[in-house]
Amino acid sequence: MDARIQLFGDDAQKLLPELRSWLAGEDELRGRISEENPVVESGQMGAITDVLLVALGAHGVGNALAASLSTWIQHHRPSVDIEVTGPNGRRTKISTRDADIADVKALILEVMED
Repeated sequence: MDARIQLFGDDAQKLLPELRSWLAGEDELRGRISEENPVVESGQMGAITDVLLVALGAHGVGNALAASLSTWIQHHRPSVDIEVTGPNGRRTKISTRDADIADVKALILEVMED
């Protein structure tokens, strides 16, 4: 079971490694973060990854992800939108420029529910 985090906007490619590093610094998330490798069609050059995957196997990992991601948004206020997709396929898109941090954590937890 994975959660999927995708960034949208002009700074998405620049911010993805920063977000990955931030999330990987959390004890509960360490070793659970990877990048989704995009499918490259024949004749195309390789694509750039803009998606992080978070393995959610252990109880409480979704809560740790919601807390860490909302804190990252609060501290960085990046100019991107973030789409979080839970293991059940539910998703939410967050506009980070004007997001209420309490709402962000609640929205992420909601998509993590089974």
